[in-house]
Amino acid sequence: MRIRDLGYAPSSLPPGPSNSLLDIPGVSIGQTTQHDGSTHKGVTAIFPRPTSSIQTPCYAGISVLNGNGEMTGKFQVADWGFTNTPILLTNSCSLGVAIDEAWKWLLDRMDAQGMDELAQARNYGTPVVAETADWYLNGARESRIDGRYVREALEMAAAGAQKEVKEGSEGGGAGMTCHQFKGGTGTSSRVVATGGSKEYSVGVLVQSNYGHMPDLRIGGVPVGKVLKKELDERGESLMTYEKKVERSAAGTKSEEGSIVIVIITDAPLLPTQLQRLARHAGVGLAQVGGPASTGRTHSGDIFLALSTAAQPVEQLSPEIKLKTLNPTETYSVDVVKNESIDAFFCAAAEATEEAILNSLVAARDGMTGIKGRRVEGLPVERVKELLEKHLVKV
Repeated sequence: MRIRDLGYAPSSLPPGPSNSLLDIPGVSIGQTTQHDGSTHKGVTAIFPRPTSSIQTPCYAGISVLNGNGEMTGKFQVADWGFTNTPILLTNSCSLGVAIDEAWKWLLDRMDAQGMDELAQARNYGTPVVAETADWYLNGARESRIDGRYVREALEMAAAGAQKEVKEGSEGGGAGMTCHQFKGGTGTSSRVVATGGSKEYSVGVLVQSNYGHMPDLRIGGVPVGKVLKKELDERGESLMTYEKKVERSAAGTKSEEGSIVIVIITDAPLLPTQLQRLARHAGVGLAQVGGPASTGRTHSGDIFLALSTAAQPVEQLSPEIKLKTLNPTETYSVDVVKNESIDAFFCAAAEATEEAILNSLVAARDGMTGIKGRRVEGLPVERVKELLEKHLVKV
């Protein structure tokens, strides 16, 4: 079940065939989830390019709405304008494990290719790992993942064996909450026509872990306010605690949360254009969270956009030896004109909005974590009723 099954779809632009990040040619994904008693944690590995060319640079740009979070490799992206590694999403306390395993995987691959140390240095790239905090359901110390799950996710993505994105409480989204409901992994895509025979795709994957219930909006309908009012009238709560005293300690971080949004397109966009594209993920986030739950001070709202369009080799020609001041070489690239980029902004915003909602719908069964803490899932049948009643039909 996805948000479209409840009767809503942000639909200025059409989705791709699977309405997921995997609609971008060459993109693969691997997700592993570790259920260890009452803790639930995982990893999502994204390969922007096929494994054989994973270290071919992808132009990239980052936008940060609120910075209480981490994405490794961000300085390389900001300075060089590209990334050339897999992308990993996990929980906050597993970030170190994830980047360590990513390094091992990359070095093992270069060793297998017979690269010497100079070649490895010239193919350098800091692995991109981003996190959101799952401390309400898992606690901080308990949330650290076993490195073998990271390696497994990388190997799955490398093999291209996973044919669909698992949403909700899967992969890096295993222990996440969203608007005080169970959240996690969500994805969506859009197709951008050029007016000719060529089409481009824009895919989005989110790891949602932010927001307050009353701020949740779906298609402009204040669903969260209605649900909160109904809960209050019944004297119920969506987030239960073994001890009421834990509400302030464990609940604050969970209710503030974070979100990581990854956008990948096959359109030829430059790093500055990708920064702008990443920024427009905030438009889709605001459509769901409104002004009150979007970019709060304790939240890490970090957006990464990549282009998988063909890019020339960054290294100098083989006949030119590396020295203090190298001879200058240039290359040419095709680039989308700025005056025709608006459709890509719309695609990024729409797909972000839908991906967040898909993460909520997919996690509708809820989850129980440590110390009896439980987060209920989005009541999809009630939401469907509200949308049928209040959503403007066009």
